[in-house]
Amino acid sequence: MTDAGEQARRLFEDMLEHGETVRAIQAARRLVTEAPGLRQWTFIRRAVERVSAERLGLRKIRVALLSSFSIEFIHDALIAQGFLNELEVEIYQAGFGQFRQEILDPASGLYASKPQVVVLALDGPRLFPFAYAGYLQHLSGGFDQLLEGAEREIEAWLGGFRTQSDATVLIHNFAPSPWRPWGVLDDRVGLGQGHLVASLNERLDRLSRAQRGVYVVDYAGLVSRVGSERWHDDRMDHYAQAPIAQSALPILACEYMKYLRALTGKTRKCVVLDLDNTLWGGVVGEVGAMGIELGPQYPGSAFMAFQRAVLDLSRRGILLALASKNNEGDVREAFARNPHMLLKPEHFAHMEIHWGPKSKSLEAIARKLNIGLEHMVFADDSPIECEQVRSACPVVTVIQLPKQPEQYVRALLEEGLFDGLEHSEEDGKRAELYQQRAQAEAMMAESGSLDEFLRNLETEVALVPVDGTSLARVAQLTQKTNQFTTTTRRYTEADVSRYASDPVWSTTAIRVLDRFGDNGIVGVMLARQDGAVLDVDSFLLSCRVIGRKVETVMLAHLCDQAKARAARRLRGRIIPTKKNEPVRDLYARHGFQRVTVDETSGEVWELDLEQQRVEYPQWLAVVTPTDGRKA
Repeated sequence: MTDAGEQARRLFEDMLEHGETVRAIQAARRLVTEAPGLRQWTFIRRAVERVSAERLGLRKIRVALLSSFSIEFIHDALIAQGFLNELEVEIYQAGFGQFRQEILDPASGLYASKPQVVVLALDGPRLFPFAYAGYLQHLSGGFDQLLEGAEREIEAWLGGFRTQSDATVLIHNFAPSPWRPWGVLDDRVGLGQGHLVASLNERLDRLSRAQRGVYVVDYAGLVSRVGSERWHDDRMDHYAQAPIAQSALPILACEYMKYLRALTGKTRKCVVLDLDNTLWGGVVGEVGAMGIELGPQYPGSAFMAFQRAVLDLSRRGILLALASKNNEGDVREAFARNPHMLLKPEHFAHMEIHWGPKSKSLEAIARKLNIGLEHMVFADDSPIECEQVRSACPVVTVIQLPKQPEQYVRALLEEGLFDGLEHSEEDGKRAELYQQRAQAEAMMAESGSLDEFLRNLETEVALVPVDGTSLARVAQLTQKTNQFTTTTRRYTEADVSRYASDPVWSTTAIRVLDRFGDNGIVGVMLARQDGAVLDVDSFLLSCRVIGRKVETVMLAHLCDQAKARAARRLRGRIIPTKKNEPVRDLYARHGFQRVTVDETSGEVWELDLEQQRVEYPQWLAVVTPTDGRKA
C-alpha cells in the first residue's frame, strides 16, 4: 500500500474513534481511491462495525439478498459502501440456492427479517439453461414455450413475494454468454443465442413495469461495461458457484447503492461546476471567448461531450450552478459568443463568479437554492480547489476531474449520485421553476409587506387526490424533502399507491400556481383515521413555496377531511431531525396543543375540532379535490 493509502487508513480510524462521521467518510473514500480492492472494503466494514451506528448517526436500511449463485462475498463491499453514504446496511442472506423457498414460504426468514429492499440476483445459466449451455439442444424445437415458461416462473416469484411484502425488489437481468456455440453465425441461425437472452430480458422488463416497486438491475450492462473476462471468475464458478470475480463485487455493490440512496432520500439535487478546464479547455481570461478549447476537434470535443452530459442532468431535473474564479464579463462573453457552447446561462439556477473561495460560493448557492450542502456535488479539475472545498464543506460530495477531459463524463456519472427511482413532470422543468421562484423573490423585495406580496402573487392552491398521475411525484417528495417535513418518512410508489387505495387513509397532493406559472406538485399530506382521530402520518412541502401560507391551506383541508370522516380531533407529530427546523412550529402556530413528547415518536400535537379549526387564508384561491370549485 502507498504512503497515501496508509495515511488515509490512520485518518479513517482516528475519525471513527472520535465519532467524526463525515471526516471518516472522506478518509474512507480517499482510501479506496488510493488503494482500491476488496481488501479495503473489508477493512472499512470491520472498522465501522466496531463503532455503534447510533454514535455515527447512520440510518439503517434492511436488505435481503436472494440469489441463484453464491453472492455472500459482496457483504463487505455493500456494508462499507453503505457507510460512505451514511447508511447502516443490515443484510439478511438467504441460504444458498434457497430463493424460491424463501419467497414462497410465508414463514421464511426472508419475511421475518422485514426487509425494505430485496435483491433477487438471478443467474441465467443456472436458472434458464435452455438459453445458455442447452441452447443447441433446444434450437430445433424453438424457444417460444420455454420463454413463456420462464416469464410465468418469474411472474410467480414476484407475485408470491408481493402478497407477503411491500419491500422494493431489485432483480438482475441476464448477461449474454461470452462464448456462443455458433460463433460469428449467431445472428444467422433462427433465434440466435444473443437474441434469445435479449428476449428473456425484454420479458423481465415488461414484468417489472407491471408491478410497482420492482426495478431491473442492468446486470448485463454492468458485465458489458466492465468486460466479461474481467467480470467472471470461471474457477470459482465451478468450485463454489461464485461466478463474479472479487474485483467486480464492489462495482455490483455500487450499482445496488444507487437504488439504496434513492430510497433513503440521498440522491444529489445539484451539481456545481467550475469553468476553466472543466466546461472548456484553457483559461478564458487569458485566451478569450474564441480561444478556449471547445469544438468538434479533440480536446474541444471532449469538453463538448461533458457539457452534453451536464445538460442531460438538467433535463432530468438536477439543478446546475457555477462556482468559478473569473471575471464575470469574460464568462458572459464566452457563453454569448462561442458557437460551440451547449450550456447557456439560463440552464444554471445560480452563478457565483468572483475571486473568493469556492467553499463560500457553495454556501451561497445552497442558501440561494434553499438546499442542504449534503445534496450538492462539486466538480472541478483543480486538486487545490477540491481539497479546499472538502476541508471547508465536508458534507459536499467532491469530484476531482481526471487529467484527461475524455474521462470527465465517467467521473461525473459513474457513482450514480444523481440517480432516482421516479421522474415527474416537475423534474423536467425544474430550471424553469427556479426561474419562477427568482421572479417571485424579486417581487417580494419590492413589496411593502408580506400580506401585500402574497396578494399580488395571485396564488392558487389546488388540493388533488393522489392517483396514477401524481404517484411518482408524491413518492419522490417523501424521499427528497428534508426541511419542511414533520416526520421525514420515506415512501416508495408501492407504499403511496397502497395508502391511496385504502379508505382508512386520506392522501392529498398539493399543486401551487401563481402569476409566474405552475409550480407543479409541491406538497403532500398522508393521514390515517384512527377512530375519532385523523392522524397525520406525513406533512411536507417543497422549499420553493415555504412562506406563502400554503401550509395553512393544507391544515385547513385536513380539518375538512376530519369533519367529513366524523373525527373529533386532528393529530400530528413533529419528529425533529438536523434539517427540519423550518417545520418545528407548524402545529404550535396553528393552535394545536402539545399532548406528549416521546423519544421515538417525537412531539405529538392535537387540535380539538369541536372547539376550533384552522381557517383558509382569505387571499389564497383554493381548489378542492372533490368538486374542483374554489373554496
